[in-house]
This record gives sequence, structure tokens and C-alpha cells, in this order.
Amino acid sequence: MNAIDLFAGAGGLSVALRESGYSIVLANEINPQFADTHKLNFPTVPILVKDINLITKKDIESVLNGKEADLVVGGPPCQGFSVFGKRRFVNTKDYNPHEDPRNFLVYQFIRIVEEVKPKFFFMENVKGFTNLDKGCFIEEVKKAFQKIGYQDIWWEVIHATDYGVPQERQRMFMIGNRLGIKFQKPKPTHHPIGSGLFPEYTTVGDAIMDLVGKENKVDNHIPLAHKPIVAARYGYVKEGGKLNVDELPPELSAATRKDSKTGKVANYSHVFKRLSRFKPATTMVPGHNAFPIHPTLNRTLTPREAARIQTFPDSHIFLGTRQEQCIQVGNAVPPLMAEPFLLKIKQYIEDYNKF
Repeated sequence: MNAIDLFAGAGGLSVALRESGYSIVLANEINPQFADTHKLNFPTVPILVKDINLITKKDIESVLNGKEADLVVGGPPCQGFSVFGKRRFVNTKDYNPHEDPRNFLVYQFIRIVEEVKPKFFFMENVKGFTNLDKGCFIEEVKKAFQKIGYQDIWWEVIHATDYGVPQERQRMFMIGNRLGIKFQKPKPTHHPIGSGLFPEYTTVGDAIMDLVGKENKVDNHIPLAHKPIVAARYGYVKEGGKLNVDELPPELSAATRKDSKTGKVANYSHVFKRLSRFKPATTMVPGHNAFPIHPTLNRTLTPREAARIQTFPDSHIFLGTRQEQCIQVGNAVPPLMAEPFLLKIKQYIEDYNKF
């Protein structure tokens, strides 16, 4: 079963493809540093380190060398769709989503699907993709896929916790095929804590607490050297909670930034937030300053701990600076989240091939 991974990044979907039994016949990633990470972890996978806008059908055919792709997967960069990004849309009858530069990479994904003609495609994106322009955009995307022969399209916002990921992450999955198959999503493998159903959601404690004491001994497990005042503030953040600035002693509450308007340390939503060992984590946000505080230690997560929460195996190595490692980890699709869907697609194709 052959698959192509577009916008591959550090390889979250590639890990899921590999674990689901696919042969990855081609990957694409524009960022050279991220591509180096992919090459290290998937040394036999041909990768086009190139802007997808510039990838031609001839480029793909030269790599495939006659091989047929059963599945194309990918997550087009989503800054334009994120609720945290710029989502200024003109609500007029003349608005054409094809002409919005923020959407163009989605249409490049569609173009590659049209040229490769896989049996299935799997596209993931942020939750905000579904209600962009009051839901009109996702309908336009569906129509574009249907126009090139993928009439049967399923999409839904999926909760990572339902599939064993120790993280409250939500992503939009869209799956289409040209085989006339009505896709049905796989049943959740995990259940809310306290629901009486088992297995329960995987927790942060399950994922990372065995790494305590192994700092600097495991790949990508190097703690950030916080300033003493920052580490001291972390000590006032209760497990599973946020910093209450009013509870800090004067020497810790005073702002260290010269541009402070209040004279007190600022507590942004993603800063000074400590994870709980007994619950799934909040969403891993890209960037080394965005990772939350360790449940029991007065430091933020290491890239390896964040990768564990993203369900990467420890054998998966991230290259680059700490910030680049964190971006790669935070941007990735949790492999364990995608696996049940890729396995379901594989089963559909195998059943189809029998007839």
C-alpha cells in the first residue's frame, strides 16, 4: 500500500503511515531543517525539499518511477484558518476562496491529488478550517475535490484524547475517495476519565513522568535554562493550574520588562501554566516559549516530553536548534491520532482490491 506525504514536516503523519503498514513512496517539505529531520528518521523515503507550488507532475512521476499511490496525505499550513490567526474574510458574493493567498496551499494539495489520482486522500487541518467564512470555505474545498472525481467525502473535528493521545488537541480530518466508499470513522479507543469506560484517556503522567531524572541522557531531552526569577515564579504555579500574580511575593511579581504597563509580570494564556499528571495535556503549541510547565518540576517541557505528549516514539530524533525542535514537535499531527483512520483507509482499499 503506497502513500505520499505532503507538507511532511518532521514526520508525524509519516510515523502513522509507517506504523499502519504503508510504504511511503514520496514526501514533500519546503523547510530544509524540517526535511533533514524527516530524512534522518525515514532514510529510505524520497523527499522533495521544494515549494509545493513548484512541484510538477513530472517531478512526482520521476520519483514514483511507475509506482501507483494508493493514498495522499497532508496538512496544508493553516495560519489563515486558525482562530489565533488572521481570519478577515470579505462576506460578499464576489469573494473567491481560490484567490485568497492564505488558502492557496489547500488548492495545491488538491492539484497534487488530481495529478496523482490516489484511491483515497487524507487531509488534516485546524478546527477553524470548518467554520472559516461561516462554513462556506470547507464546502468550496469539498466541491473542488468532487470536481476531480472524489465524490465521497467525510470530514469531522476529531479529539486526540479519543484515540489515546495524552493531549486535548482538536483537528479537522477530511477523507475522500474515488471508489464509491462511504467512509465511517473508527470508534474511539479511549474514554473520558471517570466515565466508567476503559481504557480511559491517557494522561500526562502516563506519557512523561518516567523521563524525570533522565534529562540530558535522552535525545531532545535538554531542559531550557530558565532565569532564576522565572523558575521561582514557576514554583508558585499549582499542578494543573495557572499563575496567580497576586500570590507572588513582591520580588517575584515585579515586571522585568521595561515596556510593562502594569509594573507586574504578565500572565499570558500559554505562559505560567502547569500541566497535571492526572489529565491529558493542553494543546502543544509550536515554539520553545509556548510549552507549558512540567507537572512537578519548575521548568517548561523539553522537546522530548512534548514529543511524548504528541505520541512520537523516543527513536524519532528532531534536528536543529531547540526552537526549531519545538516548532517541529508542535506542528506535527500526533501519530497515534491518525493511525486508526489510516488503518481504516487501508482496510477499505484492501477490501476493494479483492473484487
